[in-house]
Formats: sequence, C-alpha cells, structure tokens
Amino acid sequence: MRSRPHPRPVYRSSLKSQGSRPIRATSLVTLTLVLTVPAVMAAALLRPRSGGRRGR
Repeated sequence: MRSRPHPRPVYRSSLKSQGSRPIRATSLVTLTLVLTVPAVMAAALLRPRSGGRRGR
C-alpha cells in the first residue's frame, strides 16, 4: 500500500515577515550620522585647550 503524500505545513511567521516589511524613510547610515556628528563636534568644541598658549 502506498501512502499518500502529505501536504507541507505553511509557516505563517515566514510568510508574514516577507509581506509586512517596515519601510524606513531614512537609511540607517543617515540616521547614524545625524546622531553621531553633533556629539563628536560638541566633544571637540568643549574639550579643554592644550597648555601651549599660556601667554594669553
């Protein structure tokens, strides 16, 4: 006696992840630059000056 072929199970999580992919308005690189550049600039501006100009 031959057994009938079984239908393959459908995994809903894999189907759901393909269809409902979130769309970003900005890229991850742009978001990273927008967050890090102001912090780096502030750290450079607020850094204490070197002691080379003591005459002033």
